[in-house]
Amino acid sequence: MKGFKRKILTFTFIFMPITFSLGLWQLDRADEKRSILTTFDQLVTKAPANLDEELLNWQPITARGRYTDLVLYEDNALLDGKAGFRIYHLFETIDDKYVFIHRGFIERQQIKNDLPLVSIPQGDFVLTGNKLEKNKNPFVQNLAEENPLIIQEFNLDQIVDNFDYLKNKPVYAFLFNLNPSDKNKFKSIEKPINMTTEKHLGYAIQWFGLFAILFIMTLVIGLRRDEK
Repeated sequence: MKGFKRKILTFTFIFMPITFSLGLWQLDRADEKRSILTTFDQLVTKAPANLDEELLNWQPITARGRYTDLVLYEDNALLDGKAGFRIYHLFETIDDKYVFIHRGFIERQQIKNDLPLVSIPQGDFVLTGNKLEKNKNPFVQNLAEENPLIIQEFNLDQIVDNFDYLKNKPVYAFLFNLNPSDKNKFKSIEKPINMTTEKHLGYAIQWFGLFAILFIMTLVIGLRRDEK
């Protein structure tokens, strides 16, 4: 009995600080997401800025120019349980600079490399949207695709390497997330946060609940007399 009691107490002493720390971490994440949403709400009320200004992520921006023929397909996108692509369309501004327009999500065809048809809007356009800086995903392996139009994530250096004519062109390193109301926007997929504060708080409650269970177990087992 003493050996069993010792094992249980060892288990609880190891996992109690872990569960408590994870609960605190979820609370920190909830505060971080709340701060991001507050900043986002303040940003979206601002007038659209030009691309050459100092811009914050999700800040409203505007550009005038035309769409080029280059359309990139970011693989492994998911929306509403459906697999598809994020569509990045190269746009040439009136001052001869370039930016990739994030036109949204398109569902995948049944055959993997059978890319969905993306129309190229003709004429000059004045676009509005938001600056979007994509965080690097450490789990994404930038494997070389047979088709250079298919990418695993938005990495401007690799894109420029794949298309020689871009090497001497001024290309903005961020994405222009097209306004959802634009007629050339597909389904919106980007959000300022990927998990709500409520979910983080829910996870925190679960971790603290598990900590409480382990704490009670420790008290009960610790106070119980060993059987002779």
